[in-house]
Amino acid sequence: MNFSEIKFQKYNIYITKLFNLILTLNSEEQRFLLKKIEKLILKEKRVSARKACRIPVRYIYNERIFNSFIVNIGLNGCYIEAQKPLSVGEKFLMDIQLNGDAESIRINGEVAHASRVGMGIEFEKVSINLLEKLGNLIYKIIG
Repeated sequence: MNFSEIKFQKYNIYITKLFNLILTLNSEEQRFLLKKIEKLILKEKRVSARKACRIPVRYIYNERIFNSFIVNIGLNGCYIEAQKPLSVGEKFLMDIQLNGDAESIRINGEVAHASRVGMGIEFEKVSINLLEKLGNLIYKIIG
């Protein structure tokens, strides 16, 4: 079983536990919880929507090269699976792999948030050319 399958299996267990817990709440507690969740959703800081994907990425930090996968991407950032995520605020260079190793999008990123399973990245210094390449990549994903 690979890392993604293990993560997916754990999420299914957590979702089941959460659902069962919600069912034990009375209707007033459920409404309170729903309002809290709605407030959290409205606080979303992303400027653009993200699309689910599985794109190979190579990133360089402190003269070390890491290989992983982007699991969602938008014009302003992405989420990278990582067993040892970088710390929030760390900046690094990444190559988003297109068509194998033949072509890639090279872009600077900063860790916006991190968890045990990965890190949310905000793209930095995005030129018009890079925006066009990212847009084409996302279009292919939606496609």
